[in-house]
This record gives sequence, structure tokens and C-alpha cells, in this order.
Amino acid sequence: MSFNHIVVQNILRDKSTYISYFLSSIFSILVFFLFSITAFHPMLAKMDTTSTLGVTMLLASFFIYVFSIVFIIYSLFAFLKKKTKTLGTFMMMGASMKQIRKMFFRENMIIAGAAIITAIVCGLVIAPLYLMVAKKILRAEIFGMYVPIQAILITIVLFTLLFLIVTKFMTYMIKKEEIVHLLKADITQEKLIKLEPFKLILFIIVSVFLLFSMIKEMNWVESFGTLSYIALFISLLLAIYFTVTQGMLLAIRVWQKQPSYFRKTNMLFVSNLKARGRSHAHIIYLLTVLLLGTFVCTSVLYSSYYNVEEKTEMLYPYSFQYTSFPGNELEAQKDITFIEATLDKAGNYEAYYSAFKTDDKRRIAFMSVTNFNQLGQHKPITLKNNEYFVAAGHEGVDPNKESIHDYPFGNLEFTGIEKRNILTSGLQNVYYIVPDEVYETIEYPDYKIFAYELDGWTNKAHVANTILSKITTEPDIRLMTSKIELYETEKFVKSIMFFIGFMLSLIFMSAALSILYFYLQTSLEREREKFSGIRKIGFSMKELSSVVTKELTTLIFIPFTIAVFILFATLLGMHNYISLAFYQLTAIGLGIFLLLFIISFFFIRKGYINKLVN
Repeated sequence: MSFNHIVVQNILRDKSTYISYFLSSIFSILVFFLFSITAFHPMLAKMDTTSTLGVTMLLASFFIYVFSIVFIIYSLFAFLKKKTKTLGTFMMMGASMKQIRKMFFRENMIIAGAAIITAIVCGLVIAPLYLMVAKKILRAEIFGMYVPIQAILITIVLFTLLFLIVTKFMTYMIKKEEIVHLLKADITQEKLIKLEPFKLILFIIVSVFLLFSMIKEMNWVESFGTLSYIALFISLLLAIYFTVTQGMLLAIRVWQKQPSYFRKTNMLFVSNLKARGRSHAHIIYLLTVLLLGTFVCTSVLYSSYYNVEEKTEMLYPYSFQYTSFPGNELEAQKDITFIEATLDKAGNYEAYYSAFKTDDKRRIAFMSVTNFNQLGQHKPITLKNNEYFVAAGHEGVDPNKESIHDYPFGNLEFTGIEKRNILTSGLQNVYYIVPDEVYETIEYPDYKIFAYELDGWTNKAHVANTILSKITTEPDIRLMTSKIELYETEKFVKSIMFFIGFMLSLIFMSAALSILYFYLQTSLEREREKFSGIRKIGFSMKELSSVVTKELTTLIFIPFTIAVFILFATLLGMHNYISLAFYQLTAIGLGIFLLLFIISFFFIRKGYINKLVN
């Protein structure tokens, strides 16, 4: 029998050990391959890689690959731990460490090769449906199927290198002493959780301090730049870790002092929880972090996708706004005739004509109360001869109320403010609304405004294309803006962001379930022997099922609860920056995840109990 035949037969005889590692590898490769199909789509070939969108796509690809590295390494460690007895058996039969390493390397490369091929084949089968969904999300009609040669090649090259490097590194970590230790692992009691309250308090204080510093935009944060955010991320991870471990230790100690500890199967459950507290705490921590990542990706990115229309209207109040500079009267008349003729064919619309005068050097504009009231996106106002009103020029920037006193308009009194943009954001820094008599005395040149609000504007991209293809912005002559064009651009960018968030949340969610699966599988044989012994001393199947149910509930729903608590604590801390719709969408998303977890819990519980008793 050749060495390669032994390797193949070893894989075939122990399929249950290899299948979980094989499937997790397929999943990691498949997600990366599908994302690569999107990233290298011909439609995105002209995308500027230095733009926010381009950088986001590159970072997302990099993040998914890095996550694949971490996930495959974790899977490989779980796989190695589960192969303890097999490696020990070969060693006792006289196999040298060189042969064991060679066998382990070849087994992994066979699985890796099969996983890469299977993932790419599955990806090509799924790709048409996947791109159909992507086309719907990205609102891109030309986002169709193509032959993803580049995606196939980069997936093969990157993951072949990944498996070669990781597997080679892992083979050198296998030593004779470690195999003996692993072979005895089933009878080795794991270390108990240490009491470390000072570390918990320290990292909570550090995290709160860093977070407070960033919210208040302290000078030192700007000085350290990215390092301050990295420090916050690390401190938060450590704070969560010690919260989980110390919380579990505290819960065990408190429960042991309660009268309920001696009721039914609680003593057995708590004792088992204490014996495996360290490993349970690590799994709960990992699941908490992954679920928190899932929730953040889905809630934040979907909320940004959801509010595009509202944010667009804040920047550009009108479907179309034509600003005619002084001296452009004849050309402006031709442009307006074309715009209105096009809009007449498009449906119902409202037209608004106004004007303002501006100090070009300071970009401070003045508008008569009559011209202000002719614009239709705000309530009309009335002014006395000695009053003025202020309107915003930039979205999100409070207008200066006092600069008008730098001009010789007499002693005018402030009467009110409009913080929303009355015209395109950034056209002017501020607009001072003054009585008509005062406006007539201002000697700055007139800028004419022609604004149009089209019914159902979100579905009128073709109208914007028709108008903007003929009339474009020309410096010092005219300014042409359209919230329809901005909406379509922002919608596309946000759609891709949402798509990336969806892919990342899928990875986090699946990784959480996979890690839980590996954890249960690696401890299955030891738990089976333990529960077999417990049944011999008189515990019924119903009582053992109760213990298993409580343990699985702890592993599945405690991380979910912690992640939800952290998410809402963060959102409440940012309530001044978050709308009610954000909370509603987050609650709906969490409700869906909770339903999925409840369904998964019953399936996992049934399968795990069946394997324990069979």
C-alpha cells in the first residue's frame, strides 16, 4: 500500500472528521469568489479605485480574505484537535514525525484542492442567481452574467497560497510531545476561569475614555489619527472578553449560593458549566464579537441605504435648479425653454422663479422676502422694514446670523432662521432675507434662480439624463444641479455599501454558527462518554436533555443578548445623531436574527442530543 493510498483511505474512513473542515473551507472560498465576481464585474471596471467606493470595495475584498485566513486557521486547529487519536495511533504504530507531518500536509492539500474546485463550481452555478440579486440591490440593469476569468484566477491563486502557507506552518507546529498531550486531552481537565476584576475595570475605563475623547474630538485623537481608533478597537475587544469571562465566573458563584442550585438538574448543569467555563467563555466571546459585527453591518449600512432620498433632498431641495449668472439672460431663456418643454412631457411639476444678490468674495447672499416666498420648499414669511431672516447655505452648517451687520443696511433686527437649505447646498455660505425696500438698495449683481419640482422624481432618471446631457454647468455662466442625478449616484453607492454589508454580515453570521458547530463536534466524544456515565448512576434521558438544552441555550442566546445590549447601548449613546427610523430598522433586523437563532437552536439541540445518546 502506497503512502498516498494511506492518505486517501484515512480521509475516506474518517469522513465525519473531514467533512466539517471541508465544508467550512468551501464556504470561505465561495464567499470570496462570489464577492470577487462582483468586484471584477465589467460594469465596475471604470470605477476610480481612489474614490470612497473604490477604496471600500478593495478594503472589503481584503477584509473578506483576511477573515478567510483567520477562519481557515481556526477550522484547521479544530480539525487537528479532532484528529488527536488518529495521529496518536499512527505514532504508536511506528510512524515517524516526518511521515505524520507529510500525511497531515497531503491530507490538507487534497481537501484544499477539492474545496477550491468545489467552491468555484458552486459559485459558477450560483453566479447567475447571485448576480440577479446583486443587480436588484445595486439597481443596475446592465449588471448581468459574464465569464469571471479574473475572479477564478485570483481565487485559485490566493487560496492555494493560503492553504500552502497555513498547512506548512501547521505541520511544523506538530511535535511528538504535543501529540502525546493531545492524545491525553480527553482526560485532562481544562483550566478554570481566573478572577481578574482589575483587568475588567481597567479596560472598561480605557474604552470609555477613548470613546469619550473621540466623541468630544479632543486634540490628542487627531494627533494620533488611526492609532487612536485601533487602540479603541483593541480595548473594546478586551473589555468584552473580560466582561464575558468574569461575568460567567460571577454567575456560577452566585448560582451556587442560590436555593435553586439544588433543584432538579441545576447542580449538574452548573457543575458542568464550571468545569468547561473557560472554553464556554471563549466561545461566547467569539460569538458575541461575530454577532456584533453582523448587527452593525446590517443595521448601519441598511439604514444609510434606507435614508438616501431624505439626505438627497437636504442637499438639493429641487428636482432641477438652474442658476443663471449675471450677463447670461439670452442663453438662460433658451435653456429654460428646453427644460420646461422636457418637463411638460415628463408629467406634473411645479416651477419656482427667484433671485438673489451676492458678495462673491465672501459668498454671502441677500434675497428679498418676495423672492424668498416664491421658493416652494419652506413656509412663507413676513418681515417688517427693520427685520431680517437667515437661511442656510450649507447642509449641516448653522448659518452665521451676524455677518449682515458688516453691510450698510441700517439697524436690522434678527427675527428667525431656516436651517434647511433653501437652494443647492454650497452655492452660498448664507442667505440673508431682507425687506424688498432694502433689497432694492443692494448694488451687488443679480443671480436668477429657476427651480422645478417634478412629481415622482425618484423614478425620473431618464428625464434628468435628457436635460443634463444638453445643459451642464459652465463656470461664471450657469449652474445646473439635479437631485435626481445626485439621488441615482448616492443610491448606487449606498447600494454597493449595503451589498458589502450584506456579504460581511453573511460571513459573520455563518462564522458564528460554524464556530459553534466545531466546538460542539470537537467535544462530542468526551461529552458522550460523560453523559453515558451519568446515565449509569440514575439520570433519565429527560433530565440529561434538560441539561443539554440549558447548556446550548447559554452558548447560543447569551452571546446574542450581549451583542444586542452592546449595540443598543452604543445607539443610545449616539441618540442625537440617529433618527427614529434607524431604531425601527435595527429592531426589525434583530427580530429576524432572533427568529433565525430560535429555529437554529431547535435543529442544533435535536441533532446534538441524538449524537450524544447514539
